[in-house]
Amino acid sequence: MLLYLHGFRSVGLCYKGKLIASFAPNALTPNLPYVPDLAISLAESLILEHSKENKICLVGSSLGGYYATFLAQKYHLKAVLVNPVVDAYKTLLPAIGRIDVTYNNTSFFWSLDLVESLKKYFVDSITPELYCVLLQSGDQVLDYRIAAQKFKDSKLIIEEGGSHHFDNFIAQKDTILQWEKEA
Repeated sequence: MLLYLHGFRSVGLCYKGKLIASFAPNALTPNLPYVPDLAISLAESLILEHSKENKICLVGSSLGGYYATFLAQKYHLKAVLVNPVVDAYKTLLPAIGRIDVTYNNTSFFWSLDLVESLKKYFVDSITPELYCVLLQSGDQVLDYRIAAQKFKDSKLIIEEGGSHHFDNFIAQKDTILQWEKEA
């Protein structure tokens, strides 16, 4: 079973979430709270609830990739990371202020306390075999080389060009389903 963890200014049924739901109908695509502790708590409750009957494979995009890294290590789960944030507390520091979520026309206030709370979910040392990392070199939000370095011993797919959105994400369907099967 796939559990999709979306990015910072997104929702569960965003572009990637809808595609995942289309090729994995039993996938979970929750709307994560913008508060990191609550997002992790929700994801953990879904892992604990559904892992009784299913093998869980995480799919995390951007900030969701940061969360997925933490959860994969904690619960020893397979994870597909899509243009993941590696050091969220540094990356999201400049975002402090009012954040608009265009998918559902809402907004929230991103504070220094929330940025600081991300530090406890940083994973210094990973278990490489848990991760399949999908990167596009044209990511205009994150430097893909940072994730490529951190996950250098994991399954790593780097596509030239593209964007932070991960252009032509559907082309990774078989990779994701195969990783789920190996979970």
